[in-house]
Amino acid sequence: MLTKKLIIEIVKAKIMLQLNASPSSSPQAGLKPIIDPPLEVPSLSTTFHQVKILPQDQDIQQVDGQIKVEDMPEEENLLFRREEEFLLLRGPISFWEEKCSDKRYTLGGNLGLLYRFVLYLLEKKHSLYSLHACALYDEEENHLWVIAGGAGSGKTCFLLRGLEAGLKLFSTETTHFQLRKDQVTWFKGSLIDNVRQQTLEKHFPHFLSAFSCPHSSPYKDKVAINLSSFQTSFNQVTNLKKVIFIFPHLEEGWPQRKEKPITSSKKLAQLIYANLSSKLSESIILYDSLPISGWDEPALAQKRWENVKTLLTNLTPINSLSILSSPEQCWGELLTIR
Repeated sequence: MLTKKLIIEIVKAKIMLQLNASPSSSPQAGLKPIIDPPLEVPSLSTTFHQVKILPQDQDIQQVDGQIKVEDMPEEENLLFRREEEFLLLRGPISFWEEKCSDKRYTLGGNLGLLYRFVLYLLEKKHSLYSLHACALYDEEENHLWVIAGGAGSGKTCFLLRGLEAGLKLFSTETTHFQLRKDQVTWFKGSLIDNVRQQTLEKHFPHFLSAFSCPHSSPYKDKVAINLSSFQTSFNQVTNLKKVIFIFPHLEEGWPQRKEKPITSSKKLAQLIYANLSSKLSESIILYDSLPISGWDEPALAQKRWENVKTLLTNLTPINSLSILSSPEQCWGELLTIR
């Protein structure tokens, strides 16, 4: 039996990975998609800022969770077991890494097991919350624009048009924040964005030609683009003058842009809470064959709701807008009158 151990850190979550493999498997190959992810659509680099490799002498007591992977090609089925912050994944994993139809739903995929575990540990161990949102920083005004929504809502159009207007990139897909007393700290997210190739060809052809990742080919109608050259000079920020949430709905050919302030604090709290909860509570099918239930818990949900309300009453002013628009008019006059 071959064994490979590794301790990684994503944002603030520290995880020990242990891969046990039969002689016909390679432990290093099994961990490569996690520790050296290619810049392509299924990569963890499209959801998190970076995966840090920590020294092997790291105190085990400081690790937030563990994943034990047993790659057994001779076994027929995959098995998953979870005990608190310990996960076991066993079976013909190397086979499924090659054969599964959607690489995003694998151990190291950007919608897979490690991704969900990190979201869970960040919230459970660090009260650090992860929005399904891109974020852009206005250097002149010291404002953070947070564009929150699910797939197809229009986040990418806001993101790329915002970069064209001179905003700095803080995250393409996952934006994190942590509350400490009366202070909110925002953490940088991913710098690689998965964009529908049709969107790039029609609205942003210069981004497709200049920023496509060398090894990224179209995957599920999307392509990965590297936007790290637009990033902020800092990885976390606390002293923002204002945070502006945008909840977009973009439609091709929409005739008249509609922008509406969200004036109800209760409505805004519900929108943010639903966004924070979506990926954590979602159940998935791993490797086309293994059901993995959602990670949410009653105590976590209650604490999340309380912290959302705290976020909206802290010292940093928060504005919010819902916007219905065509991709071309998404920002309207928001960036010209700032």
